[in-house]
Amino acid sequence: MIYAELQGLLYHGSYTEVSKIELLKCAPKKDFGIGFYTTKSKKQAEKFAQIKSAREKKKWGFVSVFEFFGDINLKIKKFDSANIEWLNFILENRGFAAKTSKGEYDIIIGAVADDAVGLVLNQLVIGTYGEPNSTVAKETAIRLLDTEKLYNQILFGTEKAINTLKFKEAYSVNVN
Repeated sequence: MIYAELQGLLYHGSYTEVSKIELLKCAPKKDFGIGFYTTKSKKQAEKFAQIKSAREKKKWGFVSVFEFFGDINLKIKKFDSANIEWLNFILENRGFAAKTSKGEYDIIIGAVADDAVGLVLNQLVIGTYGEPNSTVAKETAIRLLDTEKLYNQILFGTEKAINTLKFKEAYSVNVN
């Protein structure tokens, strides 16, 4: 069952501690759309905290830790792998393709692309890997995104989904 993947602790890396989640403060044009992103990987959250804090010129980042309390009425989308469906969804959410999905999910689970996602998607759209809508071009982009090296990300995209998270603690990580 998909809820098993959400059990246990979830981590969110940022330049600030997040104890109260506010969807209105979430950034647009992310992989799975606007929402609150978490991961099951403490190490990945720490890396994201360092990256985000360095961009803000801060010496410390923060990992906020949450626990999920399930709701059987949540609509959950899970991408089992970094495939063409996953890539098309990211292209839409990042503004590289017309939006066909209607934001019908409370939670979305799937692979994280590496930090070069913007560059790779730009190159895909301008035809560097071949005709942008072709399977060959999209499979090339997926390989270049290096998804196998990273863990999954879990987006909580609605208030209903946010209400299933309970803040446990936050800790700091050095940006050096």
